Amino acid sequence: MGGDVTGAARRTTPPDVSVVVLAWDNLHHTRGFVESVRENTDSSYELIVIDNGSQPDAAQYAQAAADHSILNPENRGFAPGMNQGLEGSRGEYIAFCNNDSVLPPAWASRLLETARAHPRAGIIVPAITAASNPVTVRAEAGADVAVLDPFSAPPAAVVYLMRRDTMLALGGWEEEYEIASGEDVDLCFKVWVNDLDVVFDERVLVAHVGHATASRLDDWPHLWALNRRRFLAKWMGATDPARLPSCEPDRFDRNRATARAVAGWMDKYFTIRDRQRERQPRTGEAARVHGPRARSRRAISGSLRRLRGVFTAGRAAPRANGEVADRRPRI
Repeated sequence: MGGDVTGAARRTTPPDVSVVVLAWDNLHHTRGFVESVRENTDSSYELIVIDNGSQPDAAQYAQAAADHSILNPENRGFAPGMNQGLEGSRGEYIAFCNNDSVLPPAWASRLLETARAHPRAGIIVPAITAASNPVTVRAEAGADVAVLDPFSAPPAAVVYLMRRDTMLALGGWEEEYEIASGEDVDLCFKVWVNDLDVVFDERVLVAHVGHATASRLDDWPHLWALNRRRFLAKWMGATDPARLPSCEPDRFDRNRATARAVAGWMDKYFTIRDRQRERQPRTGEAARVHGPRARSRRAISGSLRRLRGVFTAGRAAPRANGEVADRRPRI
């Protein structure tokens, strides 16, 4: 596993949920998160804190505050740290969390209720107050539970609740990505390829700062661009992710083809977008972009939106058992 493992004696009975969080300094964020877990978790749980090479005060807090802590001597990155938490967890479900967030009262019982009412759920996500992708951003909690469009822009991984056995069968978080990003998009694609859903429960609103850790990295824009290239190369390629026994081979093959096509369109879109940015007028020149390149960019963007509709049309009908309303927000 790596790192020093500390913590109180583990309970005999596994908890309902293992709360796993990474910490890299930012002690005030970690403290606020831990306090929200202790005060607002209304199901049996264990708190696992993975410290990624923080300064002594933050590392000591992680060791003292957690039920189970892992102290890494250096920053191993998001995916390796979360996989350490996955390996050390014992809950039926596992909640992967950012430390710059605050969990609200009854968060656990509501998300677990949604997970248990929807057997095809691969990931349950709450509403959050801030994120680059606005699909799950809300100013206040709502009353709806909905399935998100497969192969659309994945929700930010502020809180991802999953069955522990499902996450293990999927192979955990992919560790080929650099520190900053990409793992959440990859995980959602693995879920969708296996014909599972990402379910949005807006009854739970998590306060989120956003980029509290990534902003400390001097080269995070470069890392994000690098991770995007890795993601696209991987999903446009011939290598398949793990197939779960619950997913029929023909459905898996169809979904994998969809993922490959979507990644191909994404690659075209980002290629055009990046070229446009490189050719932007310098300061003081006309900044309006027009002409054939702009029309091509708009065409690609529109095609991506239409393509999502085509790919999701076959799964838009309500489920016979009516577990969760299949009202997917268009992104």
